[in-house]
Amino acid sequence: MKYIIGLIIICMFANSDAISQIVVNEIMYAPSESTNEWFEIYNAGPESVDLQNWKWKDATSSVRTITSNSIILIPESYIIICQDSVKLRYQFPLISAIIIQTTWSALNNSGDNLILIDPINRREDSISYKPEWGGNSGGYSLEKLISGGESNDPSNWGTSIDPMNATPGKQNSITPKPFDLFLKSFKTDPVFPSQGETLNLEFLIKNSGQNTAQNFSLNIYDDNNSDSIPQISELLKSESFNILNPLDSLKYEYSIQNIDTGYKNFIAKILYAQDQDTLNNILYRRLFVSSNSAGSGGVVINEIMYDPAVNNTEWIEIYNASGQSVNMKKWKYKESVSEITLSDSNLFLNPGDYFILAKDSAIYSEFEYLKVPSAERHLKISGTLSLNNSGEYISVTDSLNNIIDKLTYSPDWNNPEFPDTKGISLERINPGFRSDDRSNWSSCADLRGGTPGLRNSIFTVNKISASEASVFPNPFSPDGDGYEDFTIINYKLSSGISQMRVKVFDIKGRLVRTLSDNMVTGSEGSIIFNGLGDDDQKLRIGIYILLIEAVDNKTGSVNVIKEPVVIAGKL
Repeated sequence: MKYIIGLIIICMFANSDAISQIVVNEIMYAPSESTNEWFEIYNAGPESVDLQNWKWKDATSSVRTITSNSIILIPESYIIICQDSVKLRYQFPLISAIIIQTTWSALNNSGDNLILIDPINRREDSISYKPEWGGNSGGYSLEKLISGGESNDPSNWGTSIDPMNATPGKQNSITPKPFDLFLKSFKTDPVFPSQGETLNLEFLIKNSGQNTAQNFSLNIYDDNNSDSIPQISELLKSESFNILNPLDSLKYEYSIQNIDTGYKNFIAKILYAQDQDTLNNILYRRLFVSSNSAGSGGVVINEIMYDPAVNNTEWIEIYNASGQSVNMKKWKYKESVSEITLSDSNLFLNPGDYFILAKDSAIYSEFEYLKVPSAERHLKISGTLSLNNSGEYISVTDSLNNIIDKLTYSPDWNNPEFPDTKGISLERINPGFRSDDRSNWSSCADLRGGTPGLRNSIFTVNKISASEASVFPNPFSPDGDGYEDFTIINYKLSSGISQMRVKVFDIKGRLVRTLSDNMVTGSEGSIIFNGLGDDDQKLRIGIYILLIEAVDNKTGSVNVIKEPVVIAGKL
């Protein structure tokens, strides 16, 4: 009997970490500044604990003493163990908890084992964290959901959602409070809107509290004085909600019709009387609405070299036509077999700048001008780039995983007049037109086969006229030389929404091309004409008649517009 009791006592001590009251509660293993790592310990038990001669280690380091002094950690309180106390206090000046700076062993961003050891060398707590648990983005901590819960349960950890990206010395932001509504996201669609478009605002509200939330509202403000302070005079919409259960979310959408140009500032705020954390109740969005006449289309995929010549390389080009500077930190390029982070640090793409993603450095031999540094060009080499010669879906997303641009390219988008397009890129005709419109793409006309970091060889200016329909350039010469190979048709209709047909007839009245057949359109729009017939063959030099027929969806009245189009060529 004594032997059995002894075994039980030994087992209790051997498994003391399972009932430990001193736990690792938060870990900053991937800070914005690499020398500002830290972790937080918490007393989850009923008694105070003296931390004198407590130690810690990670998977590869030797044991390090936390403190040789007597420091009492009372129940439900925190102590921060850090690499650099000055940097930590500078980043978080309101920390009220004790901060201890010790000799440091760098915490591994790809995953590590963090161990707490008491004065008699018992393992008090041990966490084998992995980046997929959370906190793997620079500057965000990994927080424990329930402080007294299981330390090695991935579901008990997550990325901090605090506005400061971490909560050293206070309750973790992901720990449920009795009453807590959280404005989780505020998205805009399109991300880079143009004048006259409908701007859609989408909000996601989550109940992070332990109790049901009742009688709350979402206010949306047009912050026209740009002071970031919501005011009654700026209120666009106040939407009331009756109930939201714990851990449930709701989506709310609000649309602004016919938006005008310029910078726009919006504020979204949750109003909930019982809320115990109002810091996560407000979000801000600033965006730029470009003019249609500027040919602005946001940040776009602008050129694709999917089938390079022998000894050359694949690449894509991204162009900023948005009229505003964007930070590409943590933006990603995605294709069917890979996902590539475009920049791990701040990278500002200014209006008119290019970003080139190439498979290997052969691009420098192919386009030697890229060897000369330029503030307007940014280039990244990634061996995982793998463009499919038969076409595929590709996209660019921002740091919040919003889709910035997407398309499914195809070899059919090449100029049919080119007998061989190997080593010739696909170029966008104008960034202001849709990415997934095949008429907005064609083969590069530059002798080098591509123009990475330069204006596209087939770029066509979009000029707006005050008339009902305008064609520019007119005449145009679709001969593949890169000069006026395409023309852009701009139209203005008297009705708001119409079913529209756009057709091209030769001088004898024969239909040669249908550009649009029963397309739904608003009062204004643009269409690209490449000078090819419905058989994808180049039309002869001569005068053609453009016919636009638009049927008003409400009244049924027909708006008919006729304009001459001249196809020219070299003599």
